Amino acid sequence: MDRLIFWIQGYLLVELSGYSPERLLNLCSYNQIELWNLVCTGGKYRFFVRASDFKQMVGFVRKSKSRLVILEKRGLPFFLRRYRGRSLFAAGVLVCAALLYLMSLRIWSIDFDGNLRFTDELLLETLRDAGYETGMEKDGIVCDSLELMLRETYPEITWVSAQIKGTRLIVQIRENTGVLTVEPVDETPCDLVAAKDGVITEIITRSGTPLVKAGDAVTAGQVLVSGVVELYNDSGEKTGEHQVRADAAVKAATADTYEDRFSLEHQVKWYTGRERYQLTLRILGRELFLDGNIRGFDLYDTVSEQGQLTIGEDFYLPVSWQWTTLREYEEQTALYSEEKARRLAEEALDRYQQNLLEKGVQIIEKNVRIDMMGGECITQGTFSLIEEIAAEAPIAQTTGEQEE
Repeated sequence: MDRLIFWIQGYLLVELSGYSPERLLNLCSYNQIELWNLVCTGGKYRFFVRASDFKQMVGFVRKSKSRLVILEKRGLPFFLRRYRGRSLFAAGVLVCAALLYLMSLRIWSIDFDGNLRFTDELLLETLRDAGYETGMEKDGIVCDSLELMLRETYPEITWVSAQIKGTRLIVQIRENTGVLTVEPVDETPCDLVAAKDGVITEIITRSGTPLVKAGDAVTAGQVLVSGVVELYNDSGEKTGEHQVRADAAVKAATADTYEDRFSLEHQVKWYTGRERYQLTLRILGRELFLDGNIRGFDLYDTVSEQGQLTIGEDFYLPVSWQWTTLREYEEQTALYSEEKARRLAEEALDRYQQNLLEKGVQIIEKNVRIDMMGGECITQGTFSLIEEIAAEAPIAQTTGEQEE
């Protein structure tokens, strides 16, 4: 605040030297003349003083037998005096100040913080449908209503805080990442059948009638656990049947064949070094394109940078830009070296094994080879696995039931 007062009143940077400059400083202190940023260099003193106090100091120069020199003049009075003959410049400053004031009454940027599930684009569209968009007046924004609207629109959002800073509308969001969704339980009776050939290593039946045991060899489609449960009386006589939804953990030793191949010949990009540039200006919602000529470029990559003009941290202006670089390239044919091809094949094999492990499949043994044949890299082999093989299927009807 003091700096602003000094600037409005006008102040000077002066240099004090001579026989006894300390006496002049003492006279200033006695007469309550304020000096600041006092620095002594080589027997000379430099400091700032108000323009109004400088006139009084001139009378002390003779008494102290010192010399006082003005180095710089700063502040509003000197600024106006310097440009008093430039009326157009002064008018431009006033118009600019008026435009900045008018733009400060509106929102020119809407930012979100804390949103993970919902994208900025989705939330911006929701606000736009509710009447909140860039360019609207600040007085038209009711933060409480905006917060309530977002919570009602998205139940997953548990907390919203909206605030206005400068020309920005900042919306902070907290999402409930631990929402429990109860899936509907399917009670339709069914069997469990083998999804592939294998040898049963473990079976744990939770409901239904098991038809196989550990050590049995099964084929794809064979019923493992029946959804038909027979009912017996105390005498051990069958009294009927009851259909249930079969449920069991059935693991089996299986064999899986792996094969992957790709051509050693592939296309690569060769950049020619030629580049073109595009500048897009957006002013109050209107776009202006500069140097958008891309003729002569058949193939090119695009790299873009964008931003918005600001004054300070929170005073955004309705002017944004996007700088786009177009880099021309040509496609050329190249061959993978054997070392590179093997590395790519091993990476694909690692991804396949990682996918099996994520599904809970145990890899007992693998026998895989990588060969280069006929201009291709071929990976072939087998895996010995232990995995879940039970799959749901409609209950199989017995011959007697079909006749009945």
